[in-house]
Amino acid sequence: MIYKVVILCVLLAVASGYQIKSQHKKHDACLVTCSGWTEPGKGFLKYSDGKNSYINVSMAHCGFIDTPVIVSSLHGSSHHWHATGGSAIYTPTRDSFRNYVYHKDGSYGLVRNMMWYIQYVAVGYIC
Repeated sequence: MIYKVVILCVLLAVASGYQIKSQHKKHDACLVTCSGWTEPGKGFLKYSDGKNSYINVSMAHCGFIDTPVIVSSLHGSSHHWHATGGSAIYTPTRDSFRNYVYHKDGSYGLVRNMMWYIQYVAVGYIC
């Protein structure tokens, strides 16, 4: 269900005239949608507060030539509905982005136990 909501948000952004600005001349045939997810319970690193976490998400397989429009969400088996940050994109590039995940009880310990992961959809140019 969440996956459908994420796709809908990206499609609405594109349909409402949101444009990806670039130095390159673009063609509609070069605009693609790419999606993926991180491995459940893995890849999260401990944030400097010692309790919460962040994850660097690779989109290198998408082949974007510029930074795409990205929508992400946090998934897992439990407790992720209490967490914040799973949809906040930091340091986006054509190949990756970062999410910081906060939970009142500390997210770092929950990541592995609750099999948390990030799922994303990105829309951008490949030529």
